[in-house]
Amino acid sequence: MTATFVFDGADLAIRKLQIRLYGSFSCRWDTGQVVDVRGAKHRALIALLATAPNGTHTRSWIQDTLWRRAGEEHGRASLRRSLSDIRKVFGDDFDRIFKTTNAEIQLSPNTFELIGNHLDGEFAEGINIPEEGFTQWVNQKRKLLNNDFSLSSQAPHSRIAPKIAIVPFATRHLAREEQHLSDLVAQEVSRSLSRSRLIRVISHLSSRRVDGTLLDISQIREALEVDYVVYGTVGLHGDRYMIDADLVQTANGHIEWTRQISGRLADLLSNSGDLLDLCSQIGHGILSASVEMARGRAPGDVESHVLLMSAVSNMHQHRLAEFARARSHLEELISRTPANSELHAWLGKWYVLSIAQGWSTNPQLDSRNAIDSTKRALDCNPRCPLSLTFDGMIRSSDLANLSKVEAQFDWAVEIDPNNSLAWLMYSRLHMFDGNGELALRFAERACELSPIDPYGYFFDIIRASALSICEDYVGALDLAEKSIAANPRHTSSHRVKVIALALMGRCDEAATAAKLLTRLEPGLTIEGYLRNHPAGDRPMTRKWADALKEAGVPVQ
Repeated sequence: MTATFVFDGADLAIRKLQIRLYGSFSCRWDTGQVVDVRGAKHRALIALLATAPNGTHTRSWIQDTLWRRAGEEHGRASLRRSLSDIRKVFGDDFDRIFKTTNAEIQLSPNTFELIGNHLDGEFAEGINIPEEGFTQWVNQKRKLLNNDFSLSSQAPHSRIAPKIAIVPFATRHLAREEQHLSDLVAQEVSRSLSRSRLIRVISHLSSRRVDGTLLDISQIREALEVDYVVYGTVGLHGDRYMIDADLVQTANGHIEWTRQISGRLADLLSNSGDLLDLCSQIGHGILSASVEMARGRAPGDVESHVLLMSAVSNMHQHRLAEFARARSHLEELISRTPANSELHAWLGKWYVLSIAQGWSTNPQLDSRNAIDSTKRALDCNPRCPLSLTFDGMIRSSDLANLSKVEAQFDWAVEIDPNNSLAWLMYSRLHMFDGNGELALRFAERACELSPIDPYGYFFDIIRASALSICEDYVGALDLAEKSIAANPRHTSSHRVKVIALALMGRCDEAATAAKLLTRLEPGLTIEGYLRNHPAGDRPMTRKWADALKEAGVPVQ
């Protein structure tokens, strides 16, 4: 399996279809040429596909939605005729844009984009079809969209992501020709933080309007409408730099933390990890502040952006009380903004973690809840990269779905190339396929794009597993232990540790680690491990199972 997000010059020249679903329906190429789709059901068919997860619906669902009254046989014939009519309209482009099988129809995600919004008119306005299924679908979409628009205007209570500005740092001991260094630091920090989907970063150009030497926090809050601001000083002493930075809440002027980093100027200018470490500390500072602001308060009384950051932080803790609190925060957010795709996706992730951490009292039910949550997420926004990623993560446990899951990750990283989780899940997919080199490359890409993710332990264990496939057991063990230190209850990390120790011949240590693993996962057996592992029939997984057996994990 290889990624499909790299394009050559010929691909870039291929025109893309633009579909307008608000107000009067329209189709046109991005060159401006109109695509004359006239029939109401032809338009409805395109609308159904354009808003579907991965652009795909089954033929039976489409028939039931658009031709229920005609009956099954006539419905099939009507769908075939409609596709034939649409083929005539699109000509040679049809096979590039539409993918049809006996079971499914897809509007290829990379070939179209939705344009317009609710200001242009009602969703699916003018597509009037006397079919109950289609009417229900339109009404459901309108209800979700209307809820989202009405609630999104109630800032800041319903704004789910905190906003932050990185203002130009003041300078110390800098010659005139070195003054640009302070601006460079602010620009690079802004750029790195902007890769995260958890926060919204004010553009560097907007933040430059603020004088870092004459800060008025209340004026910054009013001018930039931000919840946090980072400011500080940059100084040079010979060939070494020193940065002092403060993270401040704009609502009350409270300083969340003060940090100082220093090093060689050459390292700072060559994109070393120093600024990434600073970004990580900023992100974790916001997460910690949100947890504290939400602590002891009823969820209904807490600002939405605080609830989300608190929920994401708590759901990746290894204490049950905090983990349970994350679910109540997410459910409160969903009640406020039911059409927000990412909130449903996070709830799906919560159910997955409840199983992985061993806290679920009904794993089968929670597995269904996870799938239902990501399905609702994609119903709200089929082009949401986070929702595509979490849904793919859940469905990748079934190897029969891997080609579809790969297509979802392809789509997610095309929509958002900085989506660290999509790259990480892509790595995991290649692990199942036994391609350690590609798995490691994608995992490292994910880590580069992940300055503030609170689930760093998960990134570490995916990298550790990829290293294990590549037979770098020393590196795998180091990352497994790092992952365990961050989250002692994550059993996958313990399994990788046992496997690495066993395969290095450190049998006594492997046996000790295996005892701890079986205490955390009492029902673990070799047979169960192979049965439940998505790649249980692959040589790599059987090798790992033999290592677990050698360390003392029971066979059955």
